[in-house]
Amino acid sequence: MAHRYKSYKVYRVIVLNLLVQALDINIYQKNLEEKLDHILKNADYEITKSHIRHEIRSNHKMTEKVLDELQKEGLIELVTREKTTLVRITKKGILHLQKWNRFYMDLYKEQIIDHYRYVGLPKWFREAYHGEEQ
Repeated sequence: MAHRYKSYKVYRVIVLNLLVQALDINIYQKNLEEKLDHILKNADYEITKSHIRHEIRSNHKMTEKVLDELQKEGLIELVTREKTTLVRITKKGILHLQKWNRFYMDLYKEQIIDHYRYVGLPKWFREAYHGEEQ
């Protein structure tokens, strides 16, 4: 089977969902927006650019493109610590995902399933249609 090209837009969805998964929150819970400032202030997770590149299984150039686009839109922040760059989701990023995630799941379902075909679908994908409230 030939390798299928994935648009960087699919990678954006994967990255945003990976970051939310690292926060260990349900983005569909009631009153989430009211809780987000506290959640993000106390968030203790470290997702690096290297981790992102590994997750999307792409090269440095594509990783930079995806992260640059997300940062320009204010959906993520890049924090440099020593020799490492950490990727952090913003409040705007979480609210964006809360609003559009199911649409993205429908739009890119085949590509996401193909992307994770050997390792299994991640928790964030399996839960995308479950639990309006928590």
